[in-house]
Amino acid sequence: MIASVVSLDRQAIQSLKIADPYTIHKFVYSLFPGNRRQFLYYDQGGDLRFKRILLVSQEQPLVPEIGKIESKFIPNSFLDHQRYAFQVLLNPVEQPSGSNRKVPVVNKESLRVWFSRRQESWGFTTDIDMLEIFNMGVQISRKNGMDITHNMAEFRGILEVADRECFIHSFTDGIGRGKAFGFGLLQLRPLKK
Repeated sequence: MIASVVSLDRQAIQSLKIADPYTIHKFVYSLFPGNRRQFLYYDQGGDLRFKRILLVSQEQPLVPEIGKIESKFIPNSFLDHQRYAFQVLLNPVEQPSGSNRKVPVVNKESLRVWFSRRQESWGFTTDIDMLEIFNMGVQISRKNGMDITHNMAEFRGILEVADRECFIHSFTDGIGRGKAFGFGLLQLRPLKK
């Protein structure tokens, strides 16, 4: 796996016409030509003067014509720890039984329950009472004159690995829905015992 940080200054933002999540999505996809998405990304924010995008990929991204990119290989041992501080932007939705439609999960208590029910399938456990939930709202992208809306919430806490293989899969492939639009990248920092 490769971790990369893309930095865009004012000139790059203007040249690339970075204006919303969809234009970021298009820019990131341009760094990985091909038909399969084998990368995750997270928009670390910024403004019209500066923007940073974090990438985790299975292959080396192209060097953009505009902007800067710094990449480094993630050692295999990085995923051998038992505990990590984590942060992840997710698209929390549920599908009520008998319905074909996904509905957003919106308040903190519902988000806590939603996260708690899914964490085992992601290969880890967290202390749900200590889970921070922030950046709640919607992400709206404009594509071909139509709005694409994603529910969003960011989660931060301490996780303990419960199923190593599943946890590695969660890190490499992301968790939850909306990964093509910057959701699901587990940002990890190993913790010593």
